Amino acid sequence: MKKTTKRIFSHSFAILALTGGISSLASAQTIFFNNGAQIFTASAAIVQVNGGFQNDGAAGTTPVFENNGTMTIANSGTPGSVFLTNGSTLQGDGTIFVEQDWTNDATFTADNSTVNFNGDLQQFITSTIATVTTFNNLTLSGSGVGTTNRKKTLQFVNANVGTNGILTINDRELETQTNTMFVLNPAVTAVTNTATFGAEGFVSSAFGGTFSRATNSTSTYSFPTGSSTGTLRFREVELTPASAATNTFTARLGNNTATIDGFNVTQFDTSMCKVTNKFYHQITRSAGTDAADIDVFYDEVTDGPWDGLAQWNTPTAALWNNMGTITAATAATYNDNKKLGWTGFTESPYILSRAKLADPVFACADVCVNSTGNIFTASGAPAGANYVWSSPAGTTITSGNGTNTITVDWGASSGPIVVIDTNSVGCFSDPVSCFVNASTPPTAAFDTASAGFTYNFTDLSTGGATTWLWDFGDGSSSASQNPSHIFTSNGIQTVCLTSGNASGCVDSVCYTIEVDVFEFINIPNVFTPDGDGTNDQFYINNSGLKEFQIEIFNRWGIKVFESESGSVKWDGRSTAGVELSDGTYYYILKAISVTNKDYSTKGFINLLRN
Repeated sequence: MKKTTKRIFSHSFAILALTGGISSLASAQTIFFNNGAQIFTASAAIVQVNGGFQNDGAAGTTPVFENNGTMTIANSGTPGSVFLTNGSTLQGDGTIFVEQDWTNDATFTADNSTVNFNGDLQQFITSTIATVTTFNNLTLSGSGVGTTNRKKTLQFVNANVGTNGILTINDRELETQTNTMFVLNPAVTAVTNTATFGAEGFVSSAFGGTFSRATNSTSTYSFPTGSSTGTLRFREVELTPASAATNTFTARLGNNTATIDGFNVTQFDTSMCKVTNKFYHQITRSAGTDAADIDVFYDEVTDGPWDGLAQWNTPTAALWNNMGTITAATAATYNDNKKLGWTGFTESPYILSRAKLADPVFACADVCVNSTGNIFTASGAPAGANYVWSSPAGTTITSGNGTNTITVDWGASSGPIVVIDTNSVGCFSDPVSCFVNASTPPTAAFDTASAGFTYNFTDLSTGGATTWLWDFGDGSSSASQNPSHIFTSNGIQTVCLTSGNASGCVDSVCYTIEVDVFEFINIPNVFTPDGDGTNDQFYINNSGLKEFQIEIFNRWGIKVFESESGSVKWDGRSTAGVELSDGTYYYILKAISVTNKDYSTKGFINLLRN
């Protein structure tokens, strides 16, 4: 910084005490330069430096600048910085507002002070000799906008907030680079930040840097980690120790795919289907022995949905390992996945994960060669999942892919059907398959012959037929292998046989048959049952009847004979076998033909024994 004007307090002034009012050292680009003096400001003092402040020690002196009031280091033209050099000491219980950088190459004794970095440009906390500054209260403020001008950056050195101090981040970014910001105060309230969604204050760290907090309670400690490198992200971690013992935990957001840092996001155990490729966290327990609940927050809108947590390299090396059951919560802004009672702090990388979907439940039935409409059904997919199917070459899935039931037209070969579950976020199950045997159906064939008005059918099927289904074309059917059938109408009839084997495969064949049924009925009016072999029986000659019933009565109206068979002949005896006397008898005949013609009649028959 160019020093155009200097206000120098040499060691000849032992103490400069400002006990009240204002000491204003104001001119353009001023450096307030203490060259070895002992300076004291009281609690009511206000020191305004329109430029920078350098606390320096002349040879042989031990200069101390003690600020107990309010000291503002600022300049509208050239932002004001603080330089502590050459064995000097800055101490006191007051507040120091720093507009630009803090370079500590000497001694800063924080006491009960507050240092507020309130500049609107990027500010650096640094040292040219690796001096670590321990602040009491460290406050980050200002109205700088954009990625760079929100930052308060640790450059080349670590920094501490003391055992009684508070780190107030507000809406700024505390950038540690490859360094560490230590909060030594174990109070839960020792770290605060603005929580407005999308405008949160956070601590960012490059790979090798981190944010550290001491703990001594079972309360929940916030690690407001984030990054403005690449995509601006605030992804908080909360840790809840298992006891009130002294522990120290650290956290860092890796705001890039973990693969870049050596933690390959394509390598994970078989219980998971994916891990996020957008960011990860590094979390350690650097001191102490307690387990802790680890709670990782994320924005489902931009990060996607996640149902688990994984840790790199343990128990299996060089891959992400599922941490087991987690407690997931959904909120209006950030969701979170919490692992309770975690003890495995031997590895630092942690990442959001998704569990592999449950395998579908699926079984196959054999099919027939060159068959259509074969149905396969799976179950067991979680809500919102789809079923993705594949079938062997020579087959076609005609409908249902994406659902739990598909229809397949099969070809000539056997092969596997495979199904997996998938969902909208790219997760999947293991593939489940079953082998489908394609069976060759029998070859249906038959022959027919008629015997009178009855048609006899003979099965000639080959290929191991075990079932038969006949369709006679007139509404009648049969499951017999070799059935007989009486047709009830004349004309062309189409007869079909469907033969099936034990695998359920079928083949059908149809033939046409010309049915020509001849119908008649001839009723004699006399018969002579005398045993001479001529006309010994009363017989109604008939053909083509499907219903037949005859009743015969004597002259007194007593029934002496009856039959329901058109082939039965009456020999002149009663139903008890007694020969009846000659005479005239009366009959009643009911006769219906196969073409439904009614031949029913009544009449007389003469019985003569000669």
